[in-house]
Amino acid sequence: MIYKNLDIVLEDKIVYNGFIELEHGRIKAFGDQTDQEGEDMNGLTVMGGFIDVHMHGTDNDDFMDANPEAVARISENILREGTTSFLATTMTMGVDAIERALRAIAKAPVTGAKLQGVHLEGPFINAAYKGAQNDKHIIKGTPGLLARFQEACGDRIKIVTLAPETQDETFIEHLVDNGIIVSFGHSGANSEEFKQAHALGVKRVTHCFNAMPQMHHRELSMTGMALLYDDVMTEAIVDFIHLAPDTVALLDKIKPESKLTLITDAIRAKNLKDGSYDLGGQAVKLENGIARTEEGAIAGSTLHMNQAVKNMKEATENNLVKLSKQASLNPARELGIDQETGSIKEGKAADLVFLDRDFNVRMTMVDGEVKYENN
Repeated sequence: MIYKNLDIVLEDKIVYNGFIELEHGRIKAFGDQTDQEGEDMNGLTVMGGFIDVHMHGTDNDDFMDANPEAVARISENILREGTTSFLATTMTMGVDAIERALRAIAKAPVTGAKLQGVHLEGPFINAAYKGAQNDKHIIKGTPGLLARFQEACGDRIKIVTLAPETQDETFIEHLVDNGIIVSFGHSGANSEEFKQAHALGVKRVTHCFNAMPQMHHRELSMTGMALLYDDVMTEAIVDFIHLAPDTVALLDKIKPESKLTLITDAIRAKNLKDGSYDLGGQAVKLENGIARTEEGAIAGSTLHMNQAVKNMKEATENNLVKLSKQASLNPARELGIDQETGSIKEGKAADLVFLDRDFNVRMTMVDGEVKYENN
C-alpha cells in the first residue's frame, strides 16, 4: 500500500509532500513524491506511533481491575490518541492485588496498541511523597517478591518506579542486574541519596517535578539532580496541570533531546464525565478534567498523547522531529524496541500515526493495519 501527499517525520528531518510504501506490515520505502500513485492523504503529517510508558487506564478501565478484557479495551481505546505501544502501569496496592493485575495483563487478548510490558509504579515508594498512591500498601522490595511479580506477568516488567531512600541497595542492584529500568518516583531523595542511587544504576525519573521535593539553592534534591545529570531520562506529564508551560520549557531546554519522554499517566476517568471514580482502591473526584483524591492530591491525568505532543509544541516551539523523539523514539530506545518501532525507517514495523495540522489523530496504524480512522 502506498500513501502520498504526506509530511513524513523521520529521525533527523522531515520529507515534505512525500510518499510512504508499506508491505506486509512494515515500512518498505518512503521519499519525495513525484508521480507516485497511491492514496492521497491531503497533506497530513505521519510519524512513528506514540509510545506511552506510563498510563493506568482510560474509559472506565484500569489495569488494577485485574480483568484481561479491560486490558484489551484499553489497548483499543488509546489508538484514538495515536498510541501504538504502551506499558501497563500498576499502582501501590496489596501484593495479592498487584499479582492479580499482572496475571490479567499477561492473559489479555490485546488487539489494539502493542502491550510492550509492565511499569510497576510502587509499592516501593515513600509515604511522604505518595501523591495519589495508597500509603497503606507501601512496602520494601525483595528479590523474592520481584520474582513473584515476574512469574505472574511472564517476565514483562520493564520499569519499576521506587523511592531509593526507602529501599535496600541490594534490591536496587538486583533490579538493575536483571535488566529492569529503575526510576526515581514518589521519592524524597536528597542530592546525596540521588548520587548513591545513580551510582547503582538508577538513571530515570518518573513524572519529573511531581511527587518529589522541589529544588532549593542549598539542596537541589532529586528534582534538581534530574536536571543536572544528562544521562537521566525524565518523564513529563505535559497537560499544563501537572506542569506549567514555562516549567515544561525549562525541562525541555535543560535535558538532552534523547532524555525526555512524554507520558499521560492517564487513569480510568479519562474520556468520562465529571464524577467519582476508583483509582488504586481510593476514590478520586473528576472535575473539569482534573482528578483529585479526597486529600486534594492530583490523581493521574486525563491527558491524551496527541494533546501532550501539541502542548509540548506550544510550550517549546519544538519542531516535529524533536516532538516525535519525545513521544515515540525516546521511549522505544529506552525499552530496547527501537529497531522494531518508534520511528519511520525502512524495515521497521508500520506503527504510525497520521495527524492534521492541529495534532488531531486522523489515522492510527499498527503493523500496517489501520486500527483507528477519523475522517
